[in-house]
Amino acid sequence: MSFRKRNIGVQRSPVVSSSADAPVETNAAPAPTASGIRPSPLTGQPTTSTGAYSLDSLLGGHAGLALGSSLLVEESGTTDFAGALLRYYAAEGIIQSHTVHLVGAGEQWIKDLPGLVGDAEAAEAQKQAKSDEKKMKIAWRYERLGQVDADRGSRGEQPYIDT
Repeated sequence: MSFRKRNIGVQRSPVVSSSADAPVETNAAPAPTASGIRPSPLTGQPTTSTGAYSLDSLLGGHAGLALGSSLLVEESGTTDFAGALLRYYAAEGIIQSHTVHLVGAGEQWIKDLPGLVGDAEAAEAQKQAKSDEKKMKIAWRYERLGQVDADRGSRGEQPYIDT
């Protein structure tokens, strides 16, 4: 019985090197990921946010929905949780510059998508700045007086019927 070495590794291509012990260098760069795609903290599988932080934290510790998977939301009664989650998910995709395909819904559905958190504050700050600018145009002594007879002619909460 002869002893032969049987665990010999097979290489795909021959190494063109002067020494057999030199490591083979690879210049393969990691594949670029799309914006909004991050690896799961548990498995390293690519995940994306659902747009709802509380749902992301519930999805098996992956911090989002794993790519290539589906999420089924069953509702009881007249709630619209699935519709709300779908709007958040679509808005998150739009914010991350992903292509979002929507079939069977009108343009009103797109208009009902939630916006960025900073958008509302920026619009309110811009509105306040315009208001402050308008106040600066009024003479300072007239601004303190207020409106004269501002409530004259108002009927309060009584309905007005024209006969």
